[in-house]
Amino acid sequence: MSSPLSAEQLERIKADVWHKYETEASRPLSVAIMGQTGAGKSSLLNVLFGADLPTGDIRPVTKAPEAITLPVNISGKDGHSLTFWDMPGIGESVLADADYLAMYREKLTACDVVIWALHSDNRSTTYEAMCLRRILEGDDDAALVNKLTFAMTKVDLLTPPSWIFALHGGSGVFAPGTRLAAKLSDKALHYEEVFIRPFASLLTASTYNPGGFAVGDERLTFDDYTVRYRGYVSEAVCADYQSRYPEDADVFARLRDNHRVLACSALFRFNLAQVLVAVVNKLGVGATARFRRLLGEAEHLAEVPVDTMRGLGNFLIWDGVRKLLDLSDPAIPPTL
Repeated sequence: MSSPLSAEQLERIKADVWHKYETEASRPLSVAIMGQTGAGKSSLLNVLFGADLPTGDIRPVTKAPEAITLPVNISGKDGHSLTFWDMPGIGESVLADADYLAMYREKLTACDVVIWALHSDNRSTTYEAMCLRRILEGDDDAALVNKLTFAMTKVDLLTPPSWIFALHGGSGVFAPGTRLAAKLSDKALHYEEVFIRPFASLLTASTYNPGGFAVGDERLTFDDYTVRYRGYVSEAVCADYQSRYPEDADVFARLRDNHRVLACSALFRFNLAQVLVAVVNKLGVGATARFRRLLGEAEHLAEVPVDTMRGLGNFLIWDGVRKLLDLSDPAIPPTL
């Protein structure tokens, strides 16, 4: 049966759809980073996006929201932008926090995605969890909580056990040893229980559709571009879907990333690409195009020059050929 629309009308519809996609793909985006003072928010933005925000170890440096705007090339056109907001840290004082929480609520409402930085070397989570609940109170709490990506920062402080530096010529990448990896996983799961699971009834997850996804499930919806899950993608939920649909294991892993705490270190440049991809994952259709330049550089985020590594401490070094090397061994040449 022939189409009831003329060829001219079909072309107009195609042009309109493409215009809407280009508009979505090119609109300015904003991402904010929030969390407790001293969690390394400014440092994380500096290393992720090449910013030069001031940082400090003694007292809070960021006192007001600071914006970093990066130009992005879309379809060969310049002029679009990504804006990242570095927010003051909560926990500085009761008086300051009252203003900061209102500021956080306003920025969470306005931004497309928010990274919530959780200090890895912290056992006291009650106050921060209470602040998060206050920020999310309201009629639109479901919309707001689904904007959050949780990053467990400064995991370089969680030693011993040892970190391993995998050497490749004049640079390398940091990776946790087996015992430390288990410690990071346990800590991240604990934070997930405190900061994410309480909002389970409000959560949804989404990721891009690589093509061919066709899982029939009442909690799953999908189109040519996106796969969505209605609910909390816990570790157990992810494992169950992966066991039943192994051909789509990567899709369910990315859905799981929506609802887990991602361990990272700005100092060691550890797991930064995963944090960046998790942020992009939440931004929907067109986000990949908007972040193309950043994602193209993501594979280099983990590289640390040997000279820089030497100044960070004493590590076990794996050169990929000989054995584990200890930098404190006087037999190791200083040029390593």
